[in-house]
Amino acid sequence: SAHQPSCRFPGRCRAWFAMDADPTWVKEIVAKAAAGDEACKAAAVMLQATRSVICSQFSSPSTTAYFAAQLSALQRWGEKSSGVADATTSTLLFILRRAIAAAPPAVVSSKLNDIAGAVAVALRAADVAPVTGALSVLAAAIDAAYKVGNGARPNRKVLKPVFVLLGDSRASVQQRAQATVILAMKRAAAESDGQSLEFATQHLCTMMAAGRPDKKNPDQQPAAQRVLEILRSVAPVLPLPSLVELCEAIIRLPGVLGQHPCCTSAFEFLAEHLKQESAEGQATQVLPELAAKLLPSLLTVQVTMLNVYYVKAYALAVAACTAVLCGEGVCGQLPPEVASQKVAAAKKLMALFSERDPTVLRGAKEACTIVFGAAGQGGDLQYLEELPELARPLLGYEAKGAWRYVLPVVTVIFKGFDQIRISRTGVSEIHSWTAARFARSRGMLEQLVHARDNARGGELNVFGEQLADCLGAATSVFGPDKVLEVAELRLLETPLNDRGYEQMSRSWLLLVLKANCRRTNLGFFTAKFLPLASALKAKAAQVDSGMQSIMGKKYLTLLDQVWGLLPAFFDEALDLSAALLAEGGKFAKQLVSVLLGEPLLRDYVWAAFLNACEVTREPPSKVSEALQESNRTCLQTLAARVMPEMFNTYLKMHSESKGQDVDRFSHSRKLALDCIRSFARIADATLLPGVFKKMVARLLKVVSGEDEAEKPNALPLAELASALVEFIGADSLDLALKVFAPMLSGASAASEEDKAVASALQKSAYTAVLGLIRHPACAAGGGQAESSRVLGLWNTLRDSRQTCSPHALKARISTIEAMLTLTEQHLKPRFGEAGVRQEYLQCLTAVMPEILFHLRDQSGAVRTAARECLHIAATTAIDQDLQAEIVALISAGLAGLTRHSKASAVDALSRVLYEHSSKFSEELQDRLIGVVLLLLADNDAQVWRAALKFAKVVVFVVPKARLPKHLPQLLRLFGNKHLSSAKMLVRAIVERLVKVLPTEVLADAFPEDHQPLLQYVQRHVARQHRPKSTRAVKQDEPEAEEKDAEMGDGDGDDDEAPKESWDTFQGDDQPQKAPAAPTGETGRKRDRTSEPPTSAVMAHDAVQALLDAWEEESDGSDDDGGGRRKKSTGRLGKRMRDSEATSTWIHEDADVPLDFMSTDAAHSVLTTRAAPAKRRRGQEVGNVGATSRVEALRRSGLRFAEDGRLVVAEEPSKEEAEKKAGFTLGSNTSQGPQKKVRALSKLAALRQKRTEAKAKAKAARRGAHTIKGLDAYKPGKRKVRADGDATRAGQALEPYAYVRLNPRVTKEKFKDKATASFAKIIKGAKKGVLRGQKAKARETKLRKIKEAKDKRRKAGKKVKTPGGR
Repeated sequence: SAHQPSCRFPGRCRAWFAMDADPTWVKEIVAKAAAGDEACKAAAVMLQATRSVICSQFSSPSTTAYFAAQLSALQRWGEKSSGVADATTSTLLFILRRAIAAAPPAVVSSKLNDIAGAVAVALRAADVAPVTGALSVLAAAIDAAYKVGNGARPNRKVLKPVFVLLGDSRASVQQRAQATVILAMKRAAAESDGQSLEFATQHLCTMMAAGRPDKKNPDQQPAAQRVLEILRSVAPVLPLPSLVELCEAIIRLPGVLGQHPCCTSAFEFLAEHLKQESAEGQATQVLPELAAKLLPSLLTVQVTMLNVYYVKAYALAVAACTAVLCGEGVCGQLPPEVASQKVAAAKKLMALFSERDPTVLRGAKEACTIVFGAAGQGGDLQYLEELPELARPLLGYEAKGAWRYVLPVVTVIFKGFDQIRISRTGVSEIHSWTAARFARSRGMLEQLVHARDNARGGELNVFGEQLADCLGAATSVFGPDKVLEVAELRLLETPLNDRGYEQMSRSWLLLVLKANCRRTNLGFFTAKFLPLASALKAKAAQVDSGMQSIMGKKYLTLLDQVWGLLPAFFDEALDLSAALLAEGGKFAKQLVSVLLGEPLLRDYVWAAFLNACEVTREPPSKVSEALQESNRTCLQTLAARVMPEMFNTYLKMHSESKGQDVDRFSHSRKLALDCIRSFARIADATLLPGVFKKMVARLLKVVSGEDEAEKPNALPLAELASALVEFIGADSLDLALKVFAPMLSGASAASEEDKAVASALQKSAYTAVLGLIRHPACAAGGGQAESSRVLGLWNTLRDSRQTCSPHALKARISTIEAMLTLTEQHLKPRFGEAGVRQEYLQCLTAVMPEILFHLRDQSGAVRTAARECLHIAATTAIDQDLQAEIVALISAGLAGLTRHSKASAVDALSRVLYEHSSKFSEELQDRLIGVVLLLLADNDAQVWRAALKFAKVVVFVVPKARLPKHLPQLLRLFGNKHLSSAKMLVRAIVERLVKVLPTEVLADAFPEDHQPLLQYVQRHVARQHRPKSTRAVKQDEPEAEEKDAEMGDGDGDDDEAPKESWDTFQGDDQPQKAPAAPTGETGRKRDRTSEPPTSAVMAHDAVQALLDAWEEESDGSDDDGGGRRKKSTGRLGKRMRDSEATSTWIHEDADVPLDFMSTDAAHSVLTTRAAPAKRRRGQEVGNVGATSRVEALRRSGLRFAEDGRLVVAEEPSKEEAEKKAGFTLGSNTSQGPQKKVRALSKLAALRQKRTEAKAKAKAARRGAHTIKGLDAYKPGKRKVRADGDATRAGQALEPYAYVRLNPRVTKEKFKDKATASFAKIIKGAKKGVLRGQKAKARETKLRKIKEAKDKRRKAGKKVKTPGGR
């Protein structure tokens, strides 16, 4: 236009102004390039050129324009570079991938052929970067093609190169190709692209069929392994045809690779895929159909024991496939031949128990457990009925070595029957069903009983527990009547003095029946075991005296075990009503008579009635639900006769317990009270009020002193009445209040002899009041009149605080907790009234000091109850906008005179602030924090630690913007003398501050002496924020990160993130206790109580590992100095076996030994060898300005001797210090005294000489006996002086010279060494012996020479015979 100003560079200006119109992804690349990213720098240059070209065509720089330009540039560059990919190609691919991800999918889909042709050059490159970049482009193109919808999909030109590169030898290319294939198959499955899935399936099956391992490169994985990695990601979304084809290819894989580890992985994949209950993207019938098609093929696979892990994986695959076919609702939908295939699979799995390899046996046990357990859960009764006959051969004598693994499988079979019996069988059919199953399993049960009868003690140690579980499972499903048909008890027929009485009488069966009887006939107990119990009792009574008394005790023990079966028979009894009410309730009368007259058997009757009532009230199974009404009617009928007798029995128990074991009778009384409460819940509502009134009347007479004869029954009457309070009618609440309210403060008026009784009555009174509060009439929705009466108890509770005994403290705190809950429920709608608010605050004023006092009680139950009271009171007050009032009440404890009151108040404030900080105003928060943080300067350790916990709460709940205001007060914690006792708590506070505050703010406020701690924590937090791939992550670090995230610990600005519970938050704040010291071989533990404060350093893992290694080395050295290690025994050996072997390195200075008692000792003991680092010259060490550790020690007046001992330099005496310098003649004193300079060679020679002397002395000490005293007491030089010992000044030993015997050389083989060691002292005799030996040898030699001469002389004078030559 004529009106527009001319520009010298129009194209550049348009490109410059077009930068603002660039797409977002282009701007991101440019920004990263400006930040220093090398890849983005090259991309930014190309994008600038592309932008110029786009602007020169008068087009807008849109994503489509960039995509078209980059695609065209990549095509031209491929033609220009003659098919060779370089860095420019990688950059173009990088830009093209970003452009495809941002471009419209329809545009990208229309250019798929062009994209495939453009990246062809890069796919053939020798370098990895262009290939991976091209695969990324293809992945983006595939994703864009599926985004178009309407049946659009990528063509073969795009997919084929990706699948071809799955077989590439480069690992990074394989990984990128696998990721692309996974993306393509998942998108194809989501879009129902059958053609692409068929192509992918065929290609993967071809890879598995041709996946033979490369013998020249054994480290390279076969192609089938990469296919399995792909299938683990895509199998859950694949359709059934593709899945069946791929799984069948997996099953054929052993025919190609044999028992290769890849085949093991293949079967493991099948097992994992078939075990999943619901697959994402699949219909529920996909897995059963897949399993039905795969099971025949799996059964044809040949298995040998060359690779036991392969066998185990195959067994698990067969088990998973069979388990799917045994699932719920699957059996009726399958073809008939599947049932026979499942049986064949069971036979094949059970055949593995004939092997002896533990891995195979464990795999077979796991596989059978999966299958048979699934059959029981799915209700496949037809399949389960075939298993007992199949399992019988495994229980033979020849298979005893595998019983440890076989018996758990048989147990699962019985449990499967039991599951079907409970959930799928009616009450009317259960007896016939059980009889039919028992007929099929009788033979197997007989074998089990025979095995138990003939098992020896050593064998029971191997499989005794499994055999007991198996017999117990059989008892649960078939009942004791069927089991006793096979294994009849012979307790009376077998003599007690027989060694094999347990097995011959089958008394072991009593324990099995006691633990496993349930859902059986109670009438069988009355018909079988009651007569047996009577016979045993009569047999015991016949025993008179002497040795027979032992037999009587044994019979009484058997009697106790027989009656111990009673609670098990009452557990979901099938004929409870018929058995108890038969013959006019004969059996019930017998039980009542046992309660009254048999103290030793009484607990079993209590437990039996308790089981019957609990099962009736809350049925645990469908069988009990069907019998619930009849059982309830039966128990209500018996309640009128049984409950009074229960009360009388309880009174009798109390009188019998005087002078007896308290623990035993306390358990019995608790069991009796539980039974009475449970019976009261079932009993008719019209029965209890009359019984309660009679009981209370008797109690009032005892308390008032009207009836002295009933005085011993005061406590049991009170306990019975308090147990029934919760179940009485609303009209009896006034009576209960009148009776038990005075008892709350009655302990103070009791005399000394009645103090214990009064204390127990007080506890019962609190229990009764608790029952009143929990009464339905006083609960939410109950009558206002009743609740008003109960709320009137606040004054009584307040007045009885001073008279509460320790015995009743727990009950009192629990009562206060219930009162607070009830008060909240009834006063919540009326909190708007000023009078109600004032009355509630008065209640809190009365009860809050007591709650605070018990927050740190010695009893854990009291502490827990007090904390719940605090939580309820604070929550109620704060919800009604009483924050300032509740804080003022709690803060009053800070003015206490004892450390206990201060610490308890701080604990309460910590919890209130943590749980309700969002409802506090800023002014209230700042005022509270300012007051409590003043206690960080307290000298008491208990108060300071409580304040430190409050500081932790502050740094976690106060918003980040307001936290710097409290930072100076928070950092006062470092000035306390108790700092070392809470290091982990302090570190948690510092870590939080590092995460939420700027570095410069924290560094300026942090104390100078503790800057190293701040720097260390900052580095630790920085490492946590690094990517996991670039740091070595410990196993517990992810948990710590999760924990911080839950507490709002991250770097975000969300201060209202959900918090964890208070108990979890303060779980790590407990004082660190020293771990239990290991016991050494001497049986003595290390005394850690007298260690200095640096013992925390010694607790470091690296230091402990090093010390353990030293202990092992010192303990392992034998007596002869050979250095051989002993076999590690005891706890140390077990710890070393359980722990992983790690290398330990000591980072020690070359000149200064490591001091293990220093605070930095743990940093010098490393679990990995550190790389050598050079120290900077001139760097100061310590606070004395030294440049090395040696110099720092020297300036401190310390040095190390040659043997490693620390030497303290002596201070000059006063005379030497005051001595003035004198005159000197002929010497240069300007530079101090001059020393003679020695050459380096002389120093080296001296060092060599000292080393040789030490080695020689060490060898002399090791080889023989040691001579002591000769150096100090040498013999005289002249003959007139006496030789031998002599007393010298400063020597106190007697004798003065002696031989120190070495026990190691007393053996025969060290005879020469022992004899040679006396050569220094036996000198004269030795010389004489040597002189005589030399003369004797000389004389012998001369004699032999003379004899030889005489012999030659005689031979020369011999006369020759005639004719001789």
